[in-house]
Amino acid sequence: MSRNAKIIIAILFGVLVLVVVLGFFIFMPRYAKNPEISGNATSTIEKTTPKEVTILPSYKLYKNSEFGFEIQHPETWAVSEENIENVRGENTKAFYFKKPNSDLRFAILPRDGLSYGLPSDPAFSNVFIGGFPGTQRKWTLSDGRRLWLLNPQYGLYNWSEDIGRIDIQSSATDPAGDTIIFEKMLSSFKLSK
Repeated sequence: MSRNAKIIIAILFGVLVLVVVLGFFIFMPRYAKNPEISGNATSTIEKTTPKEVTILPSYKLYKNSEFGFEIQHPETWAVSEENIENVRGENTKAFYFKKPNSDLRFAILPRDGLSYGLPSDPAFSNVFIGGFPGTQRKWTLSDGRRLWLLNPQYGLYNWSEDIGRIDIQSSATDPAGDTIIFEKMLSSFKLSK
């Protein structure tokens, strides 16, 4: 082996040792502080306090532990849980949030799929729903109402990954105002288990 080759090997070995030593000193404090990573489990129990939920003005908080979600809705709206049979013939539940004296509705259908025809060519986008990835399709119907279907791409907390959805339909009289309400409701939607 030539003298130049020996020098190159020595330099490479020195750089490798330096990287290992620096890596040890950079990452060791993280491992020492986190028993889950280091395997040094402790027997102490840390007290955690639940996060305070900030309720929007004139809204109420609705929680459902069976399907693990929470959402805020206008305080004047009617809320109902209904037993339904989904498109697969399974008995499940649907959750409806409705504005009084209006066809405006916000439905949470954790285990139900589409059972009616829709116009073709919706506006499609990838979104986050309750902190998880999903898809959103939007239509403007012939009478001016807007219809949104949001499908979470997860199968958590009794939600069906392939057919669970959030179904939103605006009124024909004020679709723009309804959209503002829907966006507030969607931004408050969280998986809470």
